[in-house]
Amino acid sequence: MRILLVTNYQPPHMGGIEYAAVSLRECWRRLGHEVVWLTTDLPPRAVSSSSDNLRVPAANFLERKWQINTPLVNPCFLPLIGRAIDSCDVVNTHSLAPGLASLTMVLALLKNKPVVATQHIGVIPFANKMLDLVQKKILCSLARWGVKRGMKLTFVGEAVRQWFVRNAGLHQAETIMTPAGIDRKIFNFVGDDERKAFRLKWSLAEDRLNILFVGRFYEKKGLSLIRQLAENFSGMKFTLVGQGPILPATWRLDNVRVVGYVSNAELRELYGAHDLFVMPSVGEGWPAVVPQAMACGLPCLISEETFAGYDRDRDMFVVCPRDRVMLGKTLAAMAADSSGLITRRMKVSEYARTHWDWETTAGIYVELFRKLVAR
Repeated sequence: MRILLVTNYQPPHMGGIEYAAVSLRECWRRLGHEVVWLTTDLPPRAVSSSSDNLRVPAANFLERKWQINTPLVNPCFLPLIGRAIDSCDVVNTHSLAPGLASLTMVLALLKNKPVVATQHIGVIPFANKMLDLVQKKILCSLARWGVKRGMKLTFVGEAVRQWFVRNAGLHQAETIMTPAGIDRKIFNFVGDDERKAFRLKWSLAEDRLNILFVGRFYEKKGLSLIRQLAENFSGMKFTLVGQGPILPATWRLDNVRVVGYVSNAELRELYGAHDLFVMPSVGEGWPAVVPQAMACGLPCLISEETFAGYDRDRDMFVVCPRDRVMLGKTLAAMAADSSGLITRRMKVSEYARTHWDWETTAGIYVELFRKLVAR
Protein backbone atom coordinates (compact mmCIF):
# COMPACT_ATOMS: atom_id res chain seq x y z
CA MET A 1 0.00 0.00 0.00
CA ARG A 2 0.90 3.65 -0.33
CA ILE A 3 0.38 5.26 3.08
CA LEU A 4 0.12 9.01 3.68
CA LEU A 5 1.39 9.68 7.21
CA VAL A 6 0.43 13.13 8.51
CA THR A 7 1.71 15.02 11.57
CA ASN A 8 1.81 18.70 12.45
CA TYR A 9 5.56 18.60 13.07
CA GLN A 10 8.64 16.51 12.40
CA PRO A 11 12.01 16.14 14.16
CA PRO A 12 13.87 18.08 15.40
CA HIS A 13 10.53 19.12 16.93
CA MET A 14 10.66 16.61 19.79
CA GLY A 15 7.46 15.00 21.04
CA GLY A 16 5.66 11.69 21.36
CA ILE A 17 3.85 12.09 18.05
CA GLU A 18 7.09 12.71 16.19
CA TYR A 19 8.77 9.68 17.80
CA ALA A 20 5.75 7.55 16.94
CA ALA A 21 5.68 8.72 13.32
CA VAL A 22 9.36 7.99 12.78
CA SER A 23 8.99 4.47 14.19
CA LEU A 24 5.79 3.65 12.32
CA ARG A 25 7.23 4.86 9.02
CA GLU A 26 10.24 2.58 9.38
CA CYS A 27 8.12 -0.41 10.41
CA TRP A 28 5.74 0.03 7.49
CA ARG A 29 8.63 0.34 5.08
CA ARG A 30 10.16 -2.87 6.43
CA LEU A 31 6.80 -4.53 5.80
CA GLY A 32 7.04 -3.49 2.14
CA HIS A 33 4.70 -0.49 2.10
CA GLU A 34 5.43 2.91 0.57
CA VAL A 35 5.16 5.79 3.04
CA VAL A 36 4.90 9.50 2.27
CA TRP A 37 5.21 11.73 5.33
CA LEU A 38 3.23 14.98 5.07
CA THR A 39 4.17 17.59 7.68
CA THR A 40 4.88 21.29 8.03
CA ASP A 41 8.18 23.05 7.43
CA LEU A 42 8.54 23.48 11.23
CA PRO A 43 10.95 23.73 12.90
CA PRO A 44 13.33 25.60 10.57
CA ARG A 45 16.17 23.06 10.95
CA ALA A 46 14.06 20.12 9.77
CA VAL A 47 14.99 18.30 6.56
CA SER A 48 13.98 19.75 3.21
CA SER A 49 10.88 18.69 1.32
CA SER A 50 11.15 15.68 -0.98
CA SER A 51 8.86 13.27 -2.85
CA ASP A 52 8.38 11.06 0.23
CA ASN A 53 8.70 13.81 2.85
CA LEU A 54 6.37 16.65 1.90
CA ARG A 55 6.79 19.90 3.86
CA VAL A 56 4.01 22.50 3.91
CA PRO A 57 4.82 26.09 4.99
CA ALA A 58 3.07 27.05 8.22
CA ALA A 59 3.13 29.65 11.00
CA ASN A 60 3.78 28.50 14.55
CA PHE A 61 3.06 31.51 16.78
CA LEU A 62 0.31 29.66 18.71
CA GLU A 63 2.83 27.16 20.05
CA ARG A 64 5.37 29.86 20.87
CA LYS A 65 2.84 32.11 22.63
CA TRP A 66 0.39 29.68 24.28
CA GLN A 67 2.05 26.24 23.96
CA ILE A 68 -0.73 25.08 21.60
CA ASN A 69 0.41 22.62 18.91
CA THR A 70 -1.57 24.27 16.12
CA PRO A 71 0.55 25.27 13.14
CA LEU A 72 -1.43 27.48 10.76
CA VAL A 73 -0.99 26.08 7.25
CA ASN A 74 -0.39 28.38 4.29
CA PRO A 75 -3.62 28.01 2.26
CA CYS A 76 -1.71 28.35 -1.01
CA PHE A 77 -0.53 24.77 -0.43
CA LEU A 78 -3.99 23.20 -0.23
CA PRO A 79 -3.62 21.83 -3.80
CA LEU A 80 -0.39 20.06 -2.77
CA ILE A 81 -2.20 18.47 0.17
CA GLY A 82 -5.02 17.40 -2.12
CA ARG A 83 -2.61 15.77 -4.57
CA ALA A 84 -0.90 13.93 -1.73
CA ILE A 85 -4.26 12.56 -0.60
CA ASP A 86 -5.22 11.51 -4.12
CA SER A 87 -1.93 9.67 -4.65
CA CYS A 88 -2.25 7.39 -1.61
CA ASP A 89 -4.32 4.35 -0.70
CA VAL A 90 -4.92 5.29 2.93
CA VAL A 91 -4.31 8.28 5.21
CA ASN A 92 -3.06 8.07 8.80
CA THR A 93 -3.29 11.39 10.68
CA HIS A 94 -1.99 12.10 14.18
CA SER A 95 -3.96 14.67 16.24
CA LEU A 96 -7.51 15.97 15.98
CA ALA A 97 -6.45 19.40 17.19
CA PRO A 98 -6.51 22.18 14.57
CA GLY A 99 -3.48 21.97 12.31
CA LEU A 100 -2.18 20.16 9.25
CA ALA A 101 -3.16 16.70 10.54
CA SER A 102 -6.81 17.50 11.18
CA LEU A 103 -7.05 19.60 7.99
CA THR A 104 -5.77 16.65 5.95
CA MET A 105 -8.15 14.32 7.77
CA VAL A 106 -11.14 16.47 6.79
CA LEU A 107 -10.04 16.85 3.17
CA ALA A 108 -9.38 13.11 2.84
CA LEU A 109 -12.79 12.17 4.24
CA LEU A 110 -14.48 14.65 1.88
CA LYS A 111 -12.66 12.85 -0.95
CA ASN A 112 -13.92 9.49 0.43
CA LYS A 113 -10.37 8.35 1.08
CA PRO A 114 -9.83 5.72 3.84
CA VAL A 115 -8.63 7.47 7.02
CA VAL A 116 -7.23 6.24 10.31
CA ALA A 117 -6.91 9.10 12.82
CA THR A 118 -4.76 8.60 15.91
CA GLN A 119 -5.27 10.69 19.06
CA HIS A 120 -2.29 10.71 21.42
CA ILE A 121 -3.52 13.04 24.17
CA GLY A 122 -6.74 14.29 25.72
CA VAL A 123 -7.66 17.85 26.56
CA ILE A 124 -4.65 19.99 27.46
CA PRO A 125 -5.56 22.05 30.55
CA PHE A 126 -5.38 25.78 29.89
CA ALA A 127 -5.58 28.57 32.46
CA ASN A 128 -8.21 30.19 30.23
CA LYS A 129 -11.45 28.20 30.73
CA MET A 130 -12.85 29.46 27.43
CA LEU A 131 -9.92 27.86 25.59
CA ASP A 132 -10.67 24.61 27.43
CA LEU A 133 -14.28 24.69 26.24
CA VAL A 134 -13.32 25.53 22.65
CA GLN A 135 -10.71 22.76 22.63
CA LYS A 136 -13.18 20.18 23.94
CA LYS A 137 -15.83 21.25 21.41
CA ILE A 138 -13.43 20.97 18.46
CA LEU A 139 -11.99 17.60 19.46
CA CYS A 140 -15.36 16.00 20.16
CA SER A 141 -17.02 17.42 17.04
CA LEU A 142 -14.20 16.26 14.75
CA ALA A 143 -14.17 12.80 16.34
CA ARG A 144 -17.95 12.34 15.91
CA TRP A 145 -17.96 13.74 12.37
CA GLY A 146 -15.04 11.60 11.26
CA VAL A 147 -16.41 8.37 12.70
CA LYS A 148 -19.78 9.00 11.03
CA ARG A 149 -17.96 9.29 7.69
CA GLY A 150 -16.24 5.94 8.19
CA MET A 151 -12.96 7.06 9.78
CA LYS A 152 -11.29 4.66 12.20
CA LEU A 153 -10.28 6.42 15.40
CA THR A 154 -7.38 4.98 17.39
CA PHE A 155 -5.79 5.89 20.71
CA VAL A 156 -2.36 5.53 22.25
CA GLY A 157 -3.59 5.47 25.88
CA GLU A 158 -6.69 3.96 27.47
CA ALA A 159 -7.42 7.06 29.56
CA VAL A 160 -7.65 9.23 26.42
CA ARG A 161 -9.86 6.64 24.75
CA GLN A 162 -12.29 6.66 27.67
CA TRP A 163 -12.34 10.47 27.68
CA PHE A 164 -13.54 10.47 24.07
CA VAL A 165 -16.08 7.72 24.73
CA ARG A 166 -17.57 9.79 27.56
CA ASN A 167 -17.33 13.27 26.07
CA ALA A 168 -17.78 12.70 22.33
CA GLY A 169 -20.51 10.10 22.75
CA LEU A 170 -18.57 7.43 20.87
CA HIS A 171 -19.23 3.74 21.29
CA GLN A 172 -16.33 1.69 22.64
CA ALA A 173 -16.52 -0.55 19.55
CA GLU A 174 -15.92 2.48 17.31
CA THR A 175 -12.45 3.01 18.82
CA ILE A 176 -9.24 1.00 18.60
CA MET A 177 -6.03 0.91 20.65
CA THR A 178 -2.73 1.47 18.83
CA PRO A 179 -0.37 1.72 21.82
CA ALA A 180 3.00 3.42 21.86
CA GLY A 181 5.87 1.04 21.30
CA ILE A 182 9.64 0.77 21.29
CA ASP A 183 12.05 0.37 18.43
CA ARG A 184 13.99 -2.46 20.05
CA LYS A 185 16.85 -2.12 17.59
CA ILE A 186 17.55 1.34 19.03
CA PHE A 187 16.28 1.36 22.60
CA ASN A 188 17.59 -1.60 24.54
CA PHE A 189 19.28 -2.32 27.85
CA VAL A 190 22.48 -0.39 28.61
CA GLY A 191 24.91 -2.71 30.37
CA ASP A 192 27.30 -1.70 33.14
CA ASP A 193 30.34 -1.09 30.92
CA GLU A 194 28.35 1.02 28.46
CA ARG A 195 26.76 2.88 31.33
CA LYS A 196 30.13 3.86 32.78
CA ALA A 197 31.30 5.11 29.39
CA PHE A 198 28.09 7.08 28.81
CA ARG A 199 28.23 8.67 32.27
CA LEU A 200 31.75 9.82 31.53
CA LYS A 201 30.77 11.18 28.11
CA TRP A 202 27.81 13.14 29.49
CA SER A 203 29.74 14.33 32.58
CA LEU A 204 27.55 12.69 35.21
CA ALA A 205 28.93 12.40 38.74
CA GLU A 206 28.78 9.21 40.77
CA ASP A 207 28.14 10.98 44.07
CA ARG A 208 24.80 12.57 43.15
CA LEU A 209 21.42 11.62 41.70
CA ASN A 210 21.33 12.29 37.95
CA ILE A 211 17.81 13.07 36.73
CA LEU A 212 16.66 13.17 33.10
CA PHE A 213 13.68 14.80 31.39
CA VAL A 214 12.98 14.35 27.66
CA GLY A 215 10.16 16.17 25.89
CA ARG A 216 8.73 19.48 24.79
CA PHE A 217 9.37 22.36 27.17
CA TYR A 218 5.70 22.99 27.98
CA GLU A 219 3.99 23.79 31.27
CA LYS A 220 1.78 20.69 30.90
CA LYS A 221 4.96 18.58 31.01
CA GLY A 222 5.63 19.84 34.52
CA LEU A 223 8.53 22.19 33.77
CA SER A 224 7.64 24.52 36.65
CA LEU A 225 7.69 21.55 39.04
CA ILE A 226 11.04 20.41 37.67
CA ARG A 227 12.39 23.92 38.18
CA GLN A 228 11.27 23.90 41.80
CA LEU A 229 12.85 20.50 42.34
CA ALA A 230 16.14 21.71 40.84
CA GLU A 231 16.07 24.79 43.07
CA ASN A 232 15.39 22.69 46.19
CA PHE A 233 17.87 19.90 45.42
CA SER A 234 21.07 21.66 44.36
CA GLY A 235 22.97 18.43 45.00
CA MET A 236 21.15 16.65 42.18
CA LYS A 237 21.94 17.07 38.48
CA PHE A 238 19.05 17.70 36.08
CA THR A 239 19.45 17.15 32.34
CA LEU A 240 16.57 18.49 30.23
CA VAL A 241 16.47 17.28 26.63
CA GLY A 242 14.15 19.07 24.25
CA GLN A 243 12.93 22.43 23.02
CA GLY A 244 9.90 24.63 23.44
CA PRO A 245 8.47 27.97 24.54
CA ILE A 246 9.79 27.58 28.10
CA LEU A 247 13.54 28.30 28.29
CA PRO A 248 15.14 26.43 31.22
CA ALA A 249 18.50 28.06 30.44
CA THR A 250 17.04 31.30 31.80
CA TRP A 251 16.57 29.69 35.22
CA ARG A 252 20.32 30.15 35.74
CA LEU A 253 20.64 27.03 37.89
CA ASP A 254 24.08 25.43 38.02
CA ASN A 255 22.61 21.94 38.42
CA VAL A 256 20.41 22.19 35.30
CA ARG A 257 21.80 21.35 31.86
CA VAL A 258 19.76 21.87 28.69
CA VAL A 259 20.39 19.65 25.69
CA GLY A 260 18.69 20.34 22.36
CA TYR A 261 17.77 17.84 19.68
CA VAL A 262 19.71 14.58 19.89
CA SER A 263 19.87 11.48 17.71
CA ASN A 264 18.22 8.25 18.85
CA ALA A 265 21.65 6.78 19.55
CA GLU A 266 22.49 9.74 21.82
CA LEU A 267 19.10 9.48 23.46
CA ARG A 268 19.84 5.85 24.36
CA GLU A 269 23.12 7.01 25.88
CA LEU A 270 21.33 9.58 28.01
CA TYR A 271 18.73 7.06 29.17
CA GLY A 272 21.44 4.58 30.08
CA ALA A 273 23.67 7.10 31.82
CA HIS A 274 21.11 8.69 34.17
CA ASP A 275 19.67 7.35 37.42
CA LEU A 276 16.04 8.45 37.15
CA PHE A 277 13.66 9.74 34.48
CA VAL A 278 11.10 12.30 35.62
CA MET A 279 7.91 13.50 33.90
CA PRO A 280 5.34 15.15 36.22
CA SER A 281 3.01 15.90 33.31
CA VAL A 282 -0.73 16.29 32.80
CA GLY A 283 -2.97 15.96 29.73
CA GLU A 284 -0.94 13.08 28.27
CA GLY A 285 -1.93 9.89 26.51
CA TRP A 286 1.03 7.62 27.13
CA PRO A 287 4.37 9.38 26.46
CA ALA A 288 6.63 7.41 24.11
CA VAL A 289 9.69 8.49 26.09
CA VAL A 290 8.63 6.45 29.13
CA PRO A 291 8.82 3.05 27.35
CA GLN A 292 12.05 4.20 25.65
CA ALA A 293 13.67 5.12 28.97
CA MET A 294 12.58 1.90 30.64
CA ALA A 295 13.83 -0.21 27.74
CA CYS A 296 17.30 1.22 28.32
CA GLY A 297 17.08 0.42 32.04
CA LEU A 298 16.07 3.82 33.42
CA PRO A 299 13.43 3.83 36.22
CA CYS A 300 10.68 6.39 35.63
CA LEU A 301 9.06 8.84 38.07
CA ILE A 302 5.75 9.91 36.54
CA SER A 303 2.65 11.73 37.74
CA GLU A 304 -0.62 10.05 38.66
CA GLU A 305 -2.17 11.67 35.59
CA THR A 306 0.48 10.29 33.27
CA PHE A 307 0.27 6.81 34.77
CA ALA A 308 -3.51 6.85 34.18
CA GLY A 309 -2.76 6.76 30.44
CA TYR A 310 -1.40 3.24 30.94
CA ASP A 311 -2.96 2.18 34.26
CA ARG A 312 -1.30 -1.23 34.62
CA ASP A 313 1.50 -2.74 36.71
CA ARG A 314 1.95 0.28 38.95
CA ASP A 315 4.90 -1.33 40.72
CA MET A 316 6.97 -0.97 37.52
CA PHE A 317 6.90 2.82 37.89
CA VAL A 318 7.50 5.43 40.57
CA VAL A 319 4.10 7.16 40.61
CA CYS A 320 3.63 10.45 42.46
CA PRO A 321 1.00 13.24 42.62
CA ARG A 322 1.77 16.46 40.73
CA ASP A 323 2.68 18.22 43.93
CA ARG A 324 5.97 19.95 44.72
CA VAL A 325 6.16 18.63 48.28
CA MET A 326 5.30 15.03 47.36
CA LEU A 327 7.71 15.06 44.41
CA GLY A 328 10.42 16.42 46.69
CA LYS A 329 9.86 13.68 49.26
CA THR A 330 9.96 11.05 46.53
CA LEU A 331 13.20 12.39 45.09
CA ALA A 332 14.76 12.55 48.55
CA ALA A 333 13.81 8.90 49.10
CA MET A 334 15.31 7.95 45.73
CA ALA A 335 18.56 9.73 46.59
CA ALA A 336 18.73 7.99 49.98
CA ASP A 337 18.34 4.60 48.29
CA SER A 338 20.22 5.07 45.01
CA SER A 339 21.25 1.41 45.06
CA GLY A 340 17.55 0.55 44.78
CA LEU A 341 17.40 2.39 41.46
CA ILE A 342 20.37 0.38 40.20
CA THR A 343 18.70 -2.91 41.08
CA ARG A 344 15.53 -1.86 39.20
CA ARG A 345 17.37 -1.32 35.92
CA MET A 346 17.18 -4.83 34.49
CA LYS A 347 13.64 -5.34 35.78
CA VAL A 348 12.19 -2.25 34.09
CA SER A 349 14.09 -2.99 30.88
CA GLU A 350 12.73 -6.53 30.69
CA TYR A 351 9.23 -5.24 31.37
CA ALA A 352 9.50 -2.70 28.55
CA ARG A 353 10.89 -5.30 26.16
CA THR A 354 8.00 -7.68 26.74
CA HIS A 355 5.18 -5.11 26.72
CA TRP A 356 5.93 -2.52 24.02
CA ASP A 357 6.97 -3.04 20.42
CA TRP A 358 6.39 -0.77 17.43
CA GLU A 359 6.38 -3.77 15.08
CA THR A 360 3.26 -5.10 16.82
CA THR A 361 1.54 -1.70 16.75
CA ALA A 362 2.48 -1.17 13.09
CA GLY A 363 0.81 -4.50 12.32
CA ILE A 364 -2.42 -3.33 13.99
CA TYR A 365 -2.43 -0.28 11.72
CA VAL A 366 -1.79 -2.37 8.60
CA GLU A 367 -4.77 -4.60 9.34
CA LEU A 368 -6.94 -1.49 9.77
CA PHE A 369 -5.62 -0.07 6.50
CA ARG A 370 -6.38 -3.27 4.61
CA LYS A 371 -9.93 -3.46 5.89
CA LEU A 372 -10.62 0.16 4.98
CA VAL A 373 -9.09 -0.14 1.50
CA ALA A 374 -11.05 -3.32 0.81
CA ARG A 375 -14.42 -1.72 1.63
